Amino acid sequence: MTTGDSLRSVLTLQLVFMLGFSAVVPFVAAIGQHRFALDASAVGILVGARVLAQQGLFIVGGLLTDRFGPRALLLAGCLLRALAFGVIAWAPHAPAFVVGVVLVGLAGALFSPAVDALVGRIDARRRRAADHGIRRGPTPFAALLMVSELGGVIAALGAARVMPEHSSAVAAFSAVIFLGAAAAVLRLSSAAVETQPGPRSRDSGAPGTSARASARAPEGTSGPQLGVRVLPLAIACSALLAVYAQLFSTVPLALADHGLPPGHMGAVAASLSAATLVLQWPLSRAAERIGRGTAVMLALGLSAAACLCAFAGQLLLPSGALTGLLCGVAVLVGASLMLGNPSAQSLIAEGSGRRRATRLALVPTAGGVAAFLSTTVTGVVSGSANTSAAWPVAAVLPAVMMPLAWYALGLGSRHHRRHRHPAQFSPSGPPAPPAPSLAASAGAPNPHSPNAHPSTTHPSTTKEHTQ
Repeated sequence: MTTGDSLRSVLTLQLVFMLGFSAVVPFVAAIGQHRFALDASAVGILVGARVLAQQGLFIVGGLLTDRFGPRALLLAGCLLRALAFGVIAWAPHAPAFVVGVVLVGLAGALFSPAVDALVGRIDARRRRAADHGIRRGPTPFAALLMVSELGGVIAALGAARVMPEHSSAVAAFSAVIFLGAAAAVLRLSSAAVETQPGPRSRDSGAPGTSARASARAPEGTSGPQLGVRVLPLAIACSALLAVYAQLFSTVPLALADHGLPPGHMGAVAASLSAATLVLQWPLSRAAERIGRGTAVMLALGLSAAACLCAFAGQLLLPSGALTGLLCGVAVLVGASLMLGNPSAQSLIAEGSGRRRATRLALVPTAGGVAAFLSTTVTGVVSGSANTSAAWPVAAVLPAVMMPLAWYALGLGSRHHRRHRHPAQFSPSGPPAPPAPSLAASAGAPNPHSPNAHPSTTHPSTTKEHTQ
């Protein structure tokens, strides 16, 4: 099976995952209030618990994926999520409903790292391939993000017509979808979903190469030249998800402060979704042209700029113009994610297959922690001062992460400048051969992407979308 066939299989699975997920999870608050009369504080705790169960345990899912292989984790995640939606559908009381919602997050922590590992493997193989004609489309991680967004939008729009009144039927249907996905995983060929653990996979580096060495391999090469440092890079990129979370925590408060109806948040969310579907492909190609490290730095700058634009708009614009400004801010935040996350994931996934899923899981795990801390701080600031004061606070995080990203990417080193091979990123023609002195380390690891398949999207999490 070619990498293109493998990528299509993984993208199809991701689309199915998002259809089942987004038909129910965006409406969890409404379901809790409608069926069980949960108050606002209980709903907030419930939603936070699901996010913590998923994002916080991504690293565990990554470790398990590297230990048991992607197929086992995909299967376990699908079955657990089918059970979770079944519990939501037939929960007789609020505690059972809460258990079902938390199980949804736990299931995502199992299969999302496996999807990331598969996409990362495909991305790494494509970059090593001699025929660069396959790189004319979006990068694998960008494609993953596009498919996730598409599935999320379709499911949410479809379910919005019947939610929350018919939540039991919709949740039961989602459970059936995940049972079907589990059957599909069993039918996938081993070429599409490798079942062997990372250390001895065909993709792994030469004997004796460590995960640490792989995390420091350069763009487009197989030896340890670029010096990408995985943990600092994951921490730096966590700022992107933290600012993304502000769209759903601070923007609704800002609209309320200016006397605007809550429905205007729908326009902001729609702008974000439209931007993702329209801009992800061209932005992924732009990131390839300017270099993935440069794209990460630009993404952090855009993220900070978006917060400052929101701050200036709240201070200077009349209420009637605020919604339009916040829609523009959402597009800027989305662009920062589309530039930064796939680029960082691709770099982290590059090189050795050893512990690739664990490396990739660091990005959403760090992002989940940063988002929780950031929204907590800005919430306190909004309560004690006003929402406009929260935006400069949110802008600080991506700004202070830029030096860390510079260090993690090794952008300032003469070694990095000397060993970049522009021909390797060309849309046509074979990649430049590695220097002879590096031939012995051709199997060494190199960071490249958070999912091991040729696809391009978050989030997962990024987007929380990571199912």
